Amino acid sequence: MDILNTSALRFLLALILAFTLWVFVSYTQNPDRSIEYENIPVDIQGLAPGLIVIDKEGLPRAQRPEVDLTVLADEETVKNVRISDLRPFIDLTGRGPGEHNVPVNVVTTRSLRLRTTVEPEYLVIRLDQEITQTVALTVETSGFVPFGFEARAPQVTSRGQPLTAVTVRGPQGRVTRVAAVRARVDIDRLTANYNSPRTLEPVDANGQPVAGVTVEPAVADVLVPIVPSVGLKRVPVVPSITGFPASGYLIASVEVSPLLVTLTGSSGPLDDAENVPTADVDVTGATQTFTRSVALIAPRGTQLRFGEPTEAIVTVRIAPINRPFQVTIPASVQVTGISDGLLASLSPNVVSITVAGAAAQLEALSTAQLLGVVNVRGLGPGTYELEPTFTLPEGVTLTAPAPRVFVTLRLPPTTAPTLTIESDVQPTAPPGTPTPTPAPPGAPALTPTPGETPTPTGTP
Repeated sequence: MDILNTSALRFLLALILAFTLWVFVSYTQNPDRSIEYENIPVDIQGLAPGLIVIDKEGLPRAQRPEVDLTVLADEETVKNVRISDLRPFIDLTGRGPGEHNVPVNVVTTRSLRLRTTVEPEYLVIRLDQEITQTVALTVETSGFVPFGFEARAPQVTSRGQPLTAVTVRGPQGRVTRVAAVRARVDIDRLTANYNSPRTLEPVDANGQPVAGVTVEPAVADVLVPIVPSVGLKRVPVVPSITGFPASGYLIASVEVSPLLVTLTGSSGPLDDAENVPTADVDVTGATQTFTRSVALIAPRGTQLRFGEPTEAIVTVRIAPINRPFQVTIPASVQVTGISDGLLASLSPNVVSITVAGAAAQLEALSTAQLLGVVNVRGLGPGTYELEPTFTLPEGVTLTAPAPRVFVTLRLPPTTAPTLTIESDVQPTAPPGTPTPTPAPPGAPALTPTPGETPTPTGTP
């Protein structure tokens, strides 16, 4: 056993000495060296569909991020290392829009015994959603054609098809800023049609270019017809008003902008054109001032000169009718202030009165506000001719005194006492004497005066 242990120990020591000698000789003959590579592009992998890498300004990164690499290996290996053997990369798997701090990894594309270090070890990567948006296409013309020529409305086509809108693609933060896409053309002093392909430029609401997005199509053909102008005529714009304001209101004024526009056309239609009407502006039921944008309607055989507005701004000022109106209406009359113990009768109990006021005030009158009052406080029995008084709302007045009415005040009816003759002997009327007829209920009884014989009521 000791022999085995001794032999094994010796073998192990020999192996260690041999390895040490090999390392020493290898390092001596072929020592480690390092080499640096600068600005090596970094591959991006794991980027989710629909995402795009942007810079700090929100623009798509035109180039991949770069790092510096240091390679450490033996001299022989270092001599054989090529840039293509090294592949730095970052992994964006599972990362969404926003800013991320991502580690840089380095792998070799072929089997090499080396070590690498990277600077920087982490990269700041910004991601944004890539979207598309359809926006309107506009044509901006500059310059003026010579007198006697007319530039017509531009026509835009792409591959022979009319084009009015285009698609904008890019980071969401940039695409949402695009308000329109424009093509610019210069027609200054041209006497023939302008026809040229133009680059389409995305712009924001202020007309400033928006970078970082792509336009599809990027180029379009723009045609601006330029034709001789037979005639020009400056005519006023006339607003067309329909309907009526609400009751009690009127149209105080109508304003229009522009006041004048220029028409083009042949001499006949231009001679007949006196104005340019607008589309109808309906004021039905209006109670306050309002503004409308309405189209201009060129007279038959003419058209608005290029550059003239195609719409007008019409302001209709509505105001209440201030002048008073008069109206005759029926009104009830009642008696007040009747003294205790008296009865009153009224004739007539409805009279016609004439009131004045604004239309809206008269329209708002109610039956309760049209009640006349005759006050008989302190008057005794008798018949009186009195003028009723009315309490009317503010702004409404009587134009003439109310018609007078007759009020009769009387005492309530009283029942007279009945004469009673008490006797044990009933008188017998002579033959042929008519039998008295009883007085009707409520009729006053007759009271005899001294020396007179009562005369019975009835038919003789």
